[in-house]
Amino acid sequence: MDDFSSTTIYFDGQFWCAFIQKRINGKLYAGRYVFGSEPANPRILDWMLHQFLDVPLYETEEIQKIRVKDFVKTKSGIPKSLEKYKVAQKEFLEKKKAEKRKENRCKGKVRQRN
Repeated sequence: MDDFSSTTIYFDGQFWCAFIQKRINGKLYAGRYVFGSEPANPRILDWMLHQFLDVPLYETEEIQKIRVKDFVKTKSGIPKSLEKYKVAQKEFLEKKKAEKRKENRCKGKVRQRN
């Protein structure tokens, strides 16, 4: 079998990662590199040129697959994970706003009593 190398860059819900698979002399190897925040094209190019070979690879039995169930885009074209984040962020901000209003009302009542 031919030797090959494939790299997939994906968002795992928290960080941007690169998943690397190689076949060298018939043996399969896989490794993962975590970028952190979304890498720009120059960052990816720099990584491929200078750090790609330093990623530790581990021998595997078979070709690994990345589960894309959570990364599938919806009809709007926005990844589900991003939609979930936006909904959670909106709920958090609404809750925080309501708490602040309640706090201000309590302060107002205390001032009126004095």
